[in-house]
Order: sequence, then C-alpha cells, then structure tokens
Amino acid sequence: MNHNFSYLKLCLYCTLYSLVYTFCLYKNYSGITFPFFAAGTLCFFLFFMKKQGLTMNRYSGFLITAIMIFAINICMTDSDYLALMDRGFIFVLFFTLFLTNIYDDTTWDVSRYAGAISLTVLSSIKYLGCPIADGIRYFSGRRGDNSADTTQGDAPVYGSAGRSSILYVLFGLVLSVPVLFVVIPLLASSDVVFENMINRMFSFKWNENIPGIIFMMAAVFFVSYAFVLRLSDRMAVLEAPLTDKRTRNPIIAITVSTVLLIIYGLYCAIQIVYLFMGYGVLPEGYTYAEYVHEGFYQLVFVCIINLVLVLVCRKYSRDNIILKVMLSLISACTFIMIFSSAYRMMLYIEAYGLTFLRIYVLWALVVIGLAMTGTCVYIYVSGMPFYKYSLTVLALTWMLFIFTGPDYRIAKYNLTHPEACDRYYIIHELSVDAAPAVEKYADKEFKEEYFREKIYLKREQSIRKFNYSKWRLNRMI
Repeated sequence: MNHNFSYLKLCLYCTLYSLVYTFCLYKNYSGITFPFFAAGTLCFFLFFMKKQGLTMNRYSGFLITAIMIFAINICMTDSDYLALMDRGFIFVLFFTLFLTNIYDDTTWDVSRYAGAISLTVLSSIKYLGCPIADGIRYFSGRRGDNSADTTQGDAPVYGSAGRSSILYVLFGLVLSVPVLFVVIPLLASSDVVFENMINRMFSFKWNENIPGIIFMMAAVFFVSYAFVLRLSDRMAVLEAPLTDKRTRNPIIAITVSTVLLIIYGLYCAIQIVYLFMGYGVLPEGYTYAEYVHEGFYQLVFVCIINLVLVLVCRKYSRDNIILKVMLSLISACTFIMIFSSAYRMMLYIEAYGLTFLRIYVLWALVVIGLAMTGTCVYIYVSGMPFYKYSLTVLALTWMLFIFTGPDYRIAKYNLTHPEACDRYYIIHELSVDAAPAVEKYADKEFKEEYFREKIYLKREQSIRKFNYSKWRLNRMI
C-alpha cells in the first residue's frame, strides 16, 4: 500500500490533528470551537486528497457548506436535540464527502452508500495498530540500511521530502506539547492572574485534566492514522460498479402493489370523507380530538414503508409499465397519507399547543413528501441519483428548520395561545433558545419564574465553551 505520506510526516500530521481535535472538543461539544474542529477536519481531508492526486467533485461544495453551517449552529444553540441532529448530519456528510471523492459512485444506490459508510468505519479498526507496526518497520529499516530512504510492499513510502522545513515545524509543535504540560502548571501556580486566565481559556484545571487530555490525543492520533490508511487502501468491493439488479419478474411486485392499493384506496377515501370534509359519524366514545391524534405515528410509519417499498420494487423488478403505474398510484396514496398526517397534527397543535416532537414530526413529513417526489421521478428515470437528492433535501430542510429557531417558535406560539400554554414544558423542557420569546411574550410573573429557574446557567463562559444562546441568556438575567 502506498498512501503517499512518509511515516514521520503522517505521524506529525495526525498528531497536529489530534491537538486541534482535543483543544476544540475536550469536555466541550457545543462551544465556539466546534466549527474550528469541523474546518480542521476538512483541511485534513483536503490535504489527503491533494497527496492522493484527487480532485474534488462538484457535489463537494454543497457538502462542505452544509457541514460548516451545522457546525456553526452547534455553538449557536443550547438545544440538545438540535445539536445531536447536527452532529448526526455532520457525520453522514463527512463520510459522503470522503467516499464520493475517492470512489466512482455513478452506479451507487442508497443501500450501497449506507454499506460503504458502515464498511469504511468498521474496517478501519484493523488499521489501529499500524502506527506502531509502521514505526517498528521504519526504524528497523533505517538501522539496517542508513542509505535506504524507501520501503516497498505494504509499508508506507518514506522519502527525502520528510526532511522539508514543514516537517521540522510540525516536529517542533509536537515536541512542545510535553513541555507545555510541565511549564503551564508551573507558571499557573506562580501567578494567580495567569492561572485565572488559563482556567477561563480552557474551562478546566490544567493539572487535573492532563491524563484525560493525553488519552484523547492518543485516541484521536491512532484513529486518524488508521482512517488515512483505510481511505488510501481502496476496497475492491467499492471500486466495482453496481450491477443492474432489475432482473426479477415484476408479477410479484404488481400483485403486492395491487393488494396494497385496494387497502390504501379505502383508507384514503375515509381520510377525505371523515377528516378533510368533516362528514361521517365517528365510533361511539370517540372525540374528534382523539380521532385526529390516534394513529398519527402509525400513519407516518406506513408512509415510510411505502417509500421503501417503491424503492425496493424499482431496484429489483424488471421494467414494466403496469408496475410503474402501480407504484405511481401507491405514491399518490402516500401523498394523501402525508397530508392526512400533517392535517391531523396541525389540528392537534391548535388544540394542545406546540412541543418539539410535534414540530419535529412536521419537518419529518415534509422530508418524506419531498423524498416521495424524488421517488416518483425515480420510478421513470432509473439513473436519478436518489441518495444525493435525498441527502440534499434532508440537509436543506434541516437548515430551514434550525434557522427558524424551533424552541423560540414553540415558546412564542404557546405563550400567545393561553389555552395551549404549558408553563412547565416551557421552563423545564425547552432549551434557553426560548428565552427571547419568554422575555417578549410572557407576563411578568412567568418571566420571573422562568429566569429564576435558569439562574444556575448564569456564569462566565470560557473562550472555548462560548455558546451564543447561553451568552444571550446571561445578558437577560
């Protein structure tokens, strides 16, 4: 294997990355340093691409922009739900960026992308011991033949470029780390002002956290080294293009679709008569609110099943005009179900107010609807890049979702609709992203209660842990 890095250079680059990672994320997963971690990871990958002689594809610009937007949002919000989703998106976007630039994904479908990400992550484990093995091989080779600059086979390539000035700079940075571990505590103990400044900058006591810092740096070093080797050592299974699997007799898919269409047709008719038009008589003991709410989540699940069903039928069944019509009708029924779900939720929100789960489900319904739109195109255009379309839809709609400030909107709606206002939910369940809405729309008594509950958050933030939402709350209290 040849990954175009000298052993020492790769060690130094991975050490530098581990320094950036540890500084940004050690005991700090929602501070202002998170965007710097994302940018550092992107720079590390771009450098890897350059060393491999690869160029970025056109889709990479969108992926990089989305990654940075989600990373910036993490330090702007106090919502654990939003930050968790942002991190999930960043993970998927990072790996999509890696894989689509290294492999030819022209024939890939959704299952291949999912399998490629999983296989890349899991197979990286076998490379975790390579820093030690490569080091032994490198130094043994140099002792055996001082004139040799390169090794062959599976070992890294070592050349005279390792003696360049940038190598010495990086090597100096690495050597400075253990020195700092000794010097900084000594200086901090000698001057209280300097000690307070260091504590504010790093948000932890230096002496007490040295073992944790060293462990994180070591872990990130080994993982990043292993990941570089994993990406360099291309997998044959991913190099091979996907074969056309549309070889199955379509009669089975047509039969299943026909049975489902009969059930879906009856169900959709009931939605139109009972829900949309308001006609019909409900079963005894049911209120209209119960009817609207009951079965909502099951209906969302059925929509997802329909989406998967259409994709599977399209992937494995031979082209057939009858099947295409059947799948189009199932898609049409799914749109009615999506509208029914959204309509039910809107009526329920009107009666009982907003919660994060309810507004999140509305976002999910929009995503499912747009995914079904793409599926309708995919039924007739088999070459459509459905994964990239769906990922783009997910990323763009999530951007719109986070930019609206969900917790702020929830608090605003509930406070301006007293019949639906749950004071406990606003105070204890929503993040402090909702504070501006409380400040603007709540009565005096509610404001006092709210800020009294949040007073524990009023403390000076360190530079690393600066979070805009918490900073804004501190200015209000």
